[in-house]
Amino acid sequence: PDAGPRAAPVIHDGLVYLYGARAILSCVQLADGKQVWQRDTYADFSSKRTSRGEPAEGYFGFASSPIVEGDKLLLNVGGSSKNAGIVAFDRKTGKTLWTATDERASYSSPVAATIDGQRHIVFATRLKVVSVDPVNGRVLFEFPFGELGPSATGASPLVLGNSIFITGSYRFGAVLARAGHSGALEVWRSDEILSSQYTTSIAYDEMLFGVHGRQDSAPAELRCVNPITRQVIWKKSSFGYATMILADDKLLIMKTDGELILAAADTQKYRELARANLFDGTTTRALPSLSNGLFYVRDGKTLKCFDLR
Repeated sequence: PDAGPRAAPVIHDGLVYLYGARAILSCVQLADGKQVWQRDTYADFSSKRTSRGEPAEGYFGFASSPIVEGDKLLLNVGGSSKNAGIVAFDRKTGKTLWTATDERASYSSPVAATIDGQRHIVFATRLKVVSVDPVNGRVLFEFPFGELGPSATGASPLVLGNSIFITGSYRFGAVLARAGHSGALEVWRSDEILSSQYTTSIAYDEMLFGVHGRQDSAPAELRCVNPITRQVIWKKSSFGYATMILADDKLLIMKTDGELILAAADTQKYRELARANLFDGTTTRALPSLSNGLFYVRDGKTLKCFDLR
């Protein structure tokens, strides 16, 4: 349960959409959990399997979250057949509405945005950042991001006005690109500014808060950077790897060593407000949730809820 990133469930209009590590896409009713429909996306769109008949894609199974757009549910299936890198399903019936691209799947979840009047669904796939038109799957722009081999893309793209920011690690670092009617133009690419192994950075007051580094190497840094000038405004060295939530102008920073830190969303300097140890001797990679002041967090065995009100 804690081997790596996992897809988050999506709740919309009384329905819950779940994508499991074995590529099973399910829709259930929020009220009672009754199944509405289910698709085995690997059986439908891929062909490669292990000698034991299991899906043969990815280090940690399948882990990109789907996204709801109108009457559609879009997902980076990464199908190896039928031009099914990205698939749109009817969100009420599970029927395939269109397939597009031959992009392999990553662990990143897509985002939706309107740029210059055009609706975009932006995916960070295994080797590219790709935007598609949700109506028909037409590719609106794409640019390279990622490498083959022992690497992964886990962070979601960030849409900053008409710009796209995506961060990773494994030497391919981070990219800022400007999107428009004619495609996307790369503004900069660097492994030295804000390269985060799988944590999605937080945009705030024209700056980005993020973790620079990896969980499985030297202690990562917490940073605030200006994505336009590429300036590192401040950094907290030897901070350690973490995930983050922004709430009430504060950062809830859940470190993978089990410690929760509350810090001000200050774009001038690091200001720590409080800290508490929530887990002892376990690893907390999963992104926590915050709802009505209640903080839900888990390690590989235990789910806990803390009242932060």
